[in-house]
Amino acid sequence: MFLPSPVSFVLARLRDCGFPAYAVGGCVRDWLMGRAPGDYDVTTAARPDDMLRVFSDCRVVETGLKHGTLTVVLDGMNVEVTTYRIDGTYSDGRRPDSVAFSDRLADDLCRRDFTVNAMAWSPEDGLVDLYGGREDLGKKVIRCVGRARDRFSEDGLRILRALRFASTLGFSLDPECAEAVFALAPMLDCVSRERIHAELTKLLAGQNTSAVLEGFAPVLASVLPPLTAEEISNAAAFFRDRAPEDTGSAPVRLALLLDGRTADDASRILDSLKPSREEKRAVLRLLENRGFPDAGPDLPMRLKTLRLMRDCGDGFPSDLARTLRLTGRAAEDFAALLDAEAEKILTTDACRRTSQLKVDGRDLAAEGFSGPAIGETLRLLLDEVLEERLPNERSALLSRARALRRPAEPETEADP
Repeated sequence: MFLPSPVSFVLARLRDCGFPAYAVGGCVRDWLMGRAPGDYDVTTAARPDDMLRVFSDCRVVETGLKHGTLTVVLDGMNVEVTTYRIDGTYSDGRRPDSVAFSDRLADDLCRRDFTVNAMAWSPEDGLVDLYGGREDLGKKVIRCVGRARDRFSEDGLRILRALRFASTLGFSLDPECAEAVFALAPMLDCVSRERIHAELTKLLAGQNTSAVLEGFAPVLASVLPPLTAEEISNAAAFFRDRAPEDTGSAPVRLALLLDGRTADDASRILDSLKPSREEKRAVLRLLENRGFPDAGPDLPMRLKTLRLMRDCGDGFPSDLARTLRLTGRAAEDFAALLDAEAEKILTTDACRRTSQLKVDGRDLAAEGFSGPAIGETLRLLLDEVLEERLPNERSALLSRARALRRPAEPETEADP
């Protein structure tokens, strides 16, 4: 197994100090699948105090130390090192009430969620696979370590993790695991909305998204009210036979999922998931522009696209084109035309924001504008530039600004 030098250093330092240590979890799974791991976790027999001594000459972060986790920072890389653990009971359906440290790697592996995540590796011992994780990788199946109902009863988040891994890895759930997902779906009430949002976003970016949405629509509907299982099943068609990159950014994927809902309903669902303000705004803008192919039919595509960029950002037209194409709301040629127009505007750096105008607020202040009138006038000038009624030239813009500021001549009554 190839290990980045910081991970090799951490393993070697622990071993040299007399503590067995292994790379564990997702990095081992990804290596066996021929994928580049996103991060590396290390598990060891060393206790927290031992780790502090072992890495006393390194930069460390002690945030999780009371639970046995120390983060070693080397060459800009964070390596999480955790003591072998035995989890206590899970009375809240999310986290163990207590954690006991152990000297045995087997104790640490048996508490993990799925067999494909319960493998460890070290340069000295090679692969340690106590639960058939490598075989399950070959079968492309997600199977729990031990009884599925026990694992999901301990931590409701594991239900969504099972669906997420099935989607992102292109795997299926083994029958016992699938049965437990349906039976214990109410455990998801114990999971924070932020964690549901994080898992859902990853699930929608998978290579097997369509099958998971169709197969487990009732489970997902239970955490996305008022979205129905039927609507989730219908949305699966947008992801069918698509690679993750085909469905674009996270806002596009969420817009596809919420396509059957009004913007107001979608806003309430998004609020419950607590995404970032920027992500929510992007999703709602995509939904609000679902009628874009019919909007302003007499306007040139260039002007339509410039207005989209002005209001929603440079990347929005391409996201909208992908959304319209996948939902069937626009023909392929229309979506391609929108994409091409956006690319042309970006290539030529055509003016589409007030910051690109050849005048700014200081210029208008020198002309006697003040307060909100400065921003309002800049926006009016930009509109006329977008509509090609005014060139983006300093003298022309200032002349037009003066005309906009000049009060209209009062009307005089005619002599009787």
